[in-house]
Amino acid sequence: MAFESLSNNVSETGEKAQEFIRNTAEYYKLRLFKSSMKGAISLVNFLILGSFSLFILFFISLGASFIIGNAIGKVSYGFFIVAGFYSIVLLLLFIFGKKPLTKFILSKFSELITEEDDIKTLDTFEHEEPTPTEKPVDENNPLAERYE
Repeated sequence: MAFESLSNNVSETGEKAQEFIRNTAEYYKLRLFKSSMKGAISLVNFLILGSFSLFILFFISLGASFIIGNAIGKVSYGFFIVAGFYSIVLLLLFIFGKKPLTKFILSKFSELITEEDDIKTLDTFEHEEPTPTEKPVDENNPLAERYE
């Protein structure tokens, strides 16, 4: 009788372990899906806002080129001045902007992937005390656990 109870407990433990592994795998699949969707949505938003921003910047640059060119007397000089300005900005970005830009991008993507609510959820799982479940107690088994 005690051997049957022990073998039942061992088989229940194996089933519970398999269920736990399945649930953990499903949790991580959902978390990966959530993170990848957030990344994809951020990428689409960035592309849309970036294209509109470039479109606006193009027309502002075009207008500035005409204004500078008309002020100087030759329109083509205005375009050369605006192109020179963008060349200087690009050169400064290559020299000084690589490290800050990398830090900014890494921090933004790490915010997307790890959120405070995800960390709190993981902490809750790690520190949560198991709650006893009601089991039928075998009166003949002195090792049977009793939950009140």
